[in-house]
Amino acid sequence: MRAVRSLRVRLVVVFATVVITAMGVLYLYVVPSLRANLVNDRTARLLSVARHQQQHNPRLKRQFQKGEYTKRALTRVAGLANAQVFVYRVEQGRLEPTPEELYSQPVPPTFPLLQQALESPGPVAGRTPGGSVLVVFRMPGGAVVAMTQRLGDVNDAAELVQRQIIIAAALALLLAVLVGWAAAVAISQRLSRLEAAATRVATGHFDQPISDRTPDELGRVAQAFDLMQSRLAQIDRARKDFIANASHELRTPLFSLAGFVELMQNEDLDERTRQEFLLTMREQVSRLTKLATDLLDLSRLDAGAVEMEQEPIDLRETARALVREFRGLAAKHGSRVVLARANGEPPEGIGDEQRVQQIGRVMVDNAIRHTPRGTQIRVAVSGENGRVQLAVTDDGPGIDSADHDRLFERFYRGDAAGGTGSGLGLAIARELAHRMDGDLCVASEPGRTEFTLELPTAAAG
Repeated sequence: MRAVRSLRVRLVVVFATVVITAMGVLYLYVVPSLRANLVNDRTARLLSVARHQQQHNPRLKRQFQKGEYTKRALTRVAGLANAQVFVYRVEQGRLEPTPEELYSQPVPPTFPLLQQALESPGPVAGRTPGGSVLVVFRMPGGAVVAMTQRLGDVNDAAELVQRQIIIAAALALLLAVLVGWAAAVAISQRLSRLEAAATRVATGHFDQPISDRTPDELGRVAQAFDLMQSRLAQIDRARKDFIANASHELRTPLFSLAGFVELMQNEDLDERTRQEFLLTMREQVSRLTKLATDLLDLSRLDAGAVEMEQEPIDLRETARALVREFRGLAAKHGSRVVLARANGEPPEGIGDEQRVQQIGRVMVDNAIRHTPRGTQIRVAVSGENGRVQLAVTDDGPGIDSADHDRLFERFYRGDAAGGTGSGLGLAIARELAHRMDGDLCVASEPGRTEFTLELPTAAAG
């Protein structure tokens, strides 16, 4: 049953069905049409000869007027028409057969077509009971001439064409089956490679590309699959790195907290030392809280559960709040956070105020933590071309240009030796910016690094 349902069998059946249908239509249309055309040609020729004899053969007309038509004259007409010629006499309005053997009639004198010829000025055509072509015309002297032609050669020609069509159909069907089977084998082999690759991906193996470069639909699917494997491999490596980093980030403060708790339980500490322990423990708890918040934000972004408000935001006030909030952390780090004076009055942005503040905290916090002591950080707001920007600039050593495109990747922490944190802050910040129809970008060179949050303005909306 599975073999019957396979793609190969189905493609062969489709090819065969198309060929059989096409040849069947050809057979049903061509053979009857050919037969009808041949019969019509015969009838048209007989009618042409009849009109000529009736209208343009005065010698034959005189013979019939005198009742002296000869066997030779009728034989000449039969030769012109390539048909048999028969004569009926008109006596008292009725047709009577002639007694001569040459003129023996193919149809009785009461045949409707003969009666119709008595009333028609020109020749009339039809078929005899035996299926031959019959053309009848009236001549002077009370005579009706009938010409008949058998259709045996017409039937022979039609049967020959019919046999040729059947033979061609058989050959075409055989060719269709062979071509269909070959095409089905080629396609099914390529699909089998896709299936095998999908199975490997399902089991967590992303290291074996399909490498199908054929420029067709399956080739493009294979190339897209290879790209998917590459992305999945990157995500898998990032996931493993993140698990390792998250484990380290969690383990370090937890071990630290556990050690301080144990010391506070087992040691007789003076108040100053106790306060130092409590301060360190508070820092570790903040570190754990930030990591948990980042993980929660990431999961909510992936689930599409982050709701965004679209409201006017005064980014100048946001910048002032950021400077006030991080002034103490910067001083502790030996750095300085200042608010740059805006040129003119920048427009209000449109977005979610809490999320804008969250993005601003990420930018300022990174500028403080990832630059050496003595660095100055400037927070500035500007607007142009229907957009408003919140920029955080530092005069630190700068960021390697090779890292610019990866800074916003999830779990990316830069140089493993110097990178700190979970590697989620900038990734989450950029996704939040995109959800507000904005963007978060970086520009860096030795001695200057600038992260810029760009949002639409109320006037642009």
